[in-house]
Amino acid sequence: MPTYLCYAQHGALTPAQRSDIADGVTEIHSEVTGAPRFFVQVLFHELGEDGHFIGGRPADPRTVWVHGHIRAGRSDEAKNRLLLGIRDHVVAVADVPEHTVWVYLSDLAPTDMVEFGQVLPAPGKEQAWLDALPRDLRKQLLAFGESGKDFTL
Repeated sequence: MPTYLCYAQHGALTPAQRSDIADGVTEIHSEVTGAPRFFVQVLFHELGEDGHFIGGRPADPRTVWVHGHIRAGRSDEAKNRLLLGIRDHVVAVADVPEHTVWVYLSDLAPTDMVEFGQVLPAPGKEQAWLDALPRDLRKQLLAFGESGKDFTL
């Protein structure tokens, strides 16, 4: 947690742009919330030409829609920084107008999620959660957060 789902029309984002957006969303979320980078997931979905409508009409093909599921308990100020930071990053990376980037955040109670086989902690309790993990998993998560290598357990 958090999980950010990014939707764009097929071919609208290159692999390099998707990678840059994923890294930027991860950095923004970690910076704003203090959550470890290894908590952040970014998934991309490509839509067909008829896969996104606004007001019953096809959406601008440049539209990028990001829906973030985050742990409840964040302040309005933090959520605003997340929303605008993600919007600005997507605008810069995808080279699209600001009005074509939509960002939504949905709060979930930490008790409503299991990741890495464990129920997630409340915001601010990440270190105690990490310390309670099995040693091998904790070591892998810490190495992943710093190494830049692919994540595999």
